[in-house]
Amino acid sequence: MTGSVVYGPVTQVSDVTGDVHVTTHPSAERALYRIDAFPTERTAPTVAQARAQPARLLQARYALVDFTGRRDELARLAAWRDDRAAGVSVLLVHGPGGQGKTRLAARFAADTRAASGGWEVLQARHATDPTPADAHASSSAGGLGRGSDPAGEAEPAVGVLLVVNYAERWPVTDLLTLLAHAGGQGCRVRVLLVARPAGLWWQTLAHRLDRLDVDTDVLPLPALTDDPNTGPDALFTAARDRFAAALDVPDPHWATAPAALDDPRRFGQVLAVHMAALAAVDAHRTGTATNLDAPGRISGYLLDRERDHWQTLHTNGRVTVPADTLARATYTAALTGVVPHDTGHAALVAIGACAGDTVDRALTDHAVAYPPTDTHAGAVLEPLYPDRLAEDFLALSTPGHHLAHATPDPWTTTAPTRLLHHTPGLHTGTTAWAAGRARSALTVLIAAATRWPHLVTIQLTPLLTANPTLALHAGGAALAALAALDGLPVEVLEAVDAHLPKDRRIDLDLGIAALTARLTPHRLAATTDPANHAHLHTSLAIRYANAGLHHQALTADQHALVIWRRLAKGDSATYEPNLASSLNNLSNRLRAVGRRTEGLAAIEETVEVYRRLAAANPAAYDSGLAMSLNNLSIHLGEMGRRDEGLAAVEEAVEVYRRLAAANPAAYDPGLAMSLNNLSNRLGKMGRRTEGLTAIEETVAIRRHLAAANPAAYEPDLAGSLNNLSVHLREVGRRTEGLAAIKEAVEVYRRLAAANPAAHEPDLGLSLNNLSVYFGELGRRTEGLAAIEETVAIRRHLAAGNPTAHEPSLATSLNNLSNRLGAMGQQDEGLAAIEEAVAIQRRLAAANPAAHEPDLASSLNNLAGRLGEVGRWAEGLAAIEETVTIRRHLAAGNPAAYEPDLAISLNNLAVDYGDVDRPDEGLTAIEEATRILHRLASETPAVFAERLRTAQATRADLLDGIGRSEEAREIRRRLGNEPPATDNVRLR
Repeated sequence: MTGSVVYGPVTQVSDVTGDVHVTTHPSAERALYRIDAFPTERTAPTVAQARAQPARLLQARYALVDFTGRRDELARLAAWRDDRAAGVSVLLVHGPGGQGKTRLAARFAADTRAASGGWEVLQARHATDPTPADAHASSSAGGLGRGSDPAGEAEPAVGVLLVVNYAERWPVTDLLTLLAHAGGQGCRVRVLLVARPAGLWWQTLAHRLDRLDVDTDVLPLPALTDDPNTGPDALFTAARDRFAAALDVPDPHWATAPAALDDPRRFGQVLAVHMAALAAVDAHRTGTATNLDAPGRISGYLLDRERDHWQTLHTNGRVTVPADTLARATYTAALTGVVPHDTGHAALVAIGACAGDTVDRALTDHAVAYPPTDTHAGAVLEPLYPDRLAEDFLALSTPGHHLAHATPDPWTTTAPTRLLHHTPGLHTGTTAWAAGRARSALTVLIAAATRWPHLVTIQLTPLLTANPTLALHAGGAALAALAALDGLPVEVLEAVDAHLPKDRRIDLDLGIAALTARLTPHRLAATTDPANHAHLHTSLAIRYANAGLHHQALTADQHALVIWRRLAKGDSATYEPNLASSLNNLSNRLRAVGRRTEGLAAIEETVEVYRRLAAANPAAYDSGLAMSLNNLSIHLGEMGRRDEGLAAVEEAVEVYRRLAAANPAAYDPGLAMSLNNLSNRLGKMGRRTEGLTAIEETVAIRRHLAAANPAAYEPDLAGSLNNLSVHLREVGRRTEGLAAIKEAVEVYRRLAAANPAAHEPDLGLSLNNLSVYFGELGRRTEGLAAIEETVAIRRHLAAGNPTAHEPSLATSLNNLSNRLGAMGQQDEGLAAIEEAVAIQRRLAAANPAAHEPDLASSLNNLAGRLGEVGRWAEGLAAIEETVTIRRHLAAGNPAAYEPDLAISLNNLAVDYGDVDRPDEGLTAIEEATRILHRLASETPAVFAERLRTAQATRADLLDGIGRSEEAREIRRRLGNEPPATDNVRLR
């Protein structure tokens, strides 16, 4: 027989909790990047050029010293590249400066270009980086750019290798944009990220990519000197001989290695060994007596040779400005990087390198010494390379270092402060350029300060003391790097902290958490007041929670609660309010990590304390009571105690309405929070119209709040839009609902790109609901893509914290099975729903009230999937179990569960027919039809088509038992047209 099997997807609503922060301190479109052909090795400098500027021989682009070692690393890179998996795969190569990362990437790029199969090898440069003169930009803001033949047809390639150097300097959101565009190439794409640290920025990026099901891997680059086949002596000899040839030195063996060459602290990086070899050869050539026993002295020697070159250029009349002016321009270039001419002019003026008509001459003369690799837009201020040499130049130019032979320039002491203090935009409405300059300068200074501590004292400390907001302009990664920098006075970090936003800021939250974690031990040590200690732990917990670091936040809140309990025991009148607030926050942390039973106990105690306080002083404590009641409703709902949860949130709304009427600025956020949760509770109780009214009011309030303060309120607005889409769908207003869920996904994508730990669970929730909408509208490919992304996000979350995230994973697996089934992928759909049922059986065994509804939904869909592959008996058992569960649920709450019961009765009838039990099938479908008649009369937009499905199923069953006349009459009333509800996803 035939019949319409009705599957049930699960749309999800988001509950919003409210932390009480009890503490004394709690654009125009732009091109993001360019894609260029990866450059081949360049012709080495002439002997004359090399003798004039020996340091240029160190540049990786010349590959002067033969590539050696790294056999294991190259093999691993090749295996990663040649993996047959389609789509994008990302690998990070990281290590300290001078470890040979750029050379390894260049060698791998050359090997890939030569590999069989036709790989296209490209490099990505951020918009703030220069475009090399020999590169051809193929895109300014997306699309990797493909080769083309003379006729203009795209030349297919087996894959694309995209190299991104200095990846840690990219904003994470821009890297994600690049990787999103990379996924549309129609072939394998391998993205090789090259960076110094694999710290906070990589954790953020990898976290996000893992949830998008993008394969990621890490290759930490060990010191090449650790390789027994390429130890420091062998590296030194090989480099010495190549540099001697480049400098035309006939007897290189006279150039001896430093005595400390075997010291990994001094010469653990291949660049340090190469610099030692170059300095030794050049010193031998020139007959210069010098001490080359440490990397700092070697840098000093090579930089002295640069100064000699500047002086020679001036003496020979090739440049007009003196060497001291060229030194200051070179110093400026190290801070700014390559910039357009007008920007370079402004930078030299601001930093005080020169004045008047000397500024343009200094830019022109600097380009003689350091020709720009970017010939576009009149680029100037090409910095010294390699980066380590530029960092050492900054350090040795600055007073306070220990090397007596390197004479500093006192001008440099305040140069960074002058440059950034006079940067347009940093004080009068920050521009992208201004923030970029702050990020560039601080990144270089912090990197140099890790090896040259005097820069912390001489430059970073006064720079940030004078203008602590620079750390914010430099971004979250720079903020975290500052927090980790040894020697930076706590007072400086406190000054930065004083300018941090009090609310969450998605682009800074991770850096703020790192800074607060660094400061908290100092703050605790500075006071003996236990109440202050508790406040400090609470503040740290809030910052951790904003960054999505929930386990760390839980630990901090637990410390706070211990203190408040002790204080409240001795003086309840003074400290019970703090105890209540701390209990509330702890309940939220426990819920966030999946410890729901403990969280419920904490919030129940919170309400108890606030009721007592509000009874004595309603003006002071009604808001606390309302907040805790709101959170209690969420905990109760998640534990399956829906009636109690609804009563709690109704009381919360009542209190907040009264407070917001008197002071909307203070209490509108709380009112919106409780209305949002009221809409969820009403929806769970089947009171859909009332739930829709509540969520519409929520969205209106939060739109107003987010318009005034998007950083603080956009996450809440996105959550309410998600919930609005669910309620609109339930009353049949799908067009409006689709618009709402699309807007929610758009906001959450932006938030999760900046802080995945905090916002990716919400992104997964909204993508889950978007997939449901796409499925119901017949947009199957889009629906499948959305739910696959959801499952990838939630699978990763559940791997880290199954207690918190397995329920959501099961929900998305349920919906994935629907999408796969609609695409004809029955086996894959069956595997997904079997996994969902296994999870939900385990959850329902522990807490039937909370998880039986979802188990029933998955069993309903499992029955359909089993029938599609011919496993009728197993499918019948699954749908019979579904009906049993839903009868029980509908007996307790018919408004909420009778629609689901009707769906499963329809499907039970279909399965009875498939196993030739039409009489039992007819009994089931008649019950389903009676329920749907009543529901369709109340909400025809939602239930009329489902009623048609059940009527068509009844007609099929009547035919099966010989009652054909009745079947024909049903079909006549249906218009002899099959219902358009086959495989509709219903809640």
